[in-house]
Amino acid sequence: MIRIQTSSPLIIHAPAQIRALASPARQEIVDALVAAGPCSIAELAAHTGRAPDSLYHHIRLLKKSGLILERNPRKSGRHIAAIYDLPGRPVFISYRDAQPRSLNAVVAAALRLGLRDFRRALDREDTVADGPARNLWGGRVKGWVGPEELLEINTLLRRLYELIHTGAPGPGRRPQTFSFALAPVQPSPRSPGAEFRTKPARAKAGPGRRSRSSPGARS
Repeated sequence: MIRIQTSSPLIIHAPAQIRALASPARQEIVDALVAAGPCSIAELAAHTGRAPDSLYHHIRLLKKSGLILERNPRKSGRHIAAIYDLPGRPVFISYRDAQPRSLNAVVAAALRLGLRDFRRALDREDTVADGPARNLWGGRVKGWVGPEELLEINTLLRRLYELIHTGAPGPGRRPQTFSFALAPVQPSPRSPGAEFRTKPARAKAGPGRRSRSSPGARS
């Protein structure tokens, strides 16, 4: 398996950087740089499926916010191409420092990208919807879990993130996305055992918000 060399993680704290990731295009640029490593505009266009001219505006904003850096240029034929990279990888958003509105915008953009990818895959001839080689799956599941199950869920999600996000482009390899939103649900007062539950505290931006999330899936 081809993997790029990892560096120190990039933990996003700054509100302006979190807001910058509310754009699906900018999320795709960051995701491509995490998985593929330093890239030119042309390479980013190929990895994201977007026109090169459409990326310059997003690159400028990402550079201005400090989310990406410009490295030494690379010669490609007769041309010298600017190369862009991340200050660190993998990339995480600090939920502790994120305002709810900005965090919601980032996750909403990630889910829109996931829905777009799912919709496009429905018409592809190479889509596999069952069996061990399945590459298309969507849906929602709800259940009642305890601390042990929640620990296992988080372990599995982190493993899925690492497995997908650290794979670099190469022969015989193809891009694959995975989008999710894990969220606690307010129990119904009519559900069994509800009278024994305490009302959960409302989430606030601050020390109580300890989770970190990746901008690729944003969680």
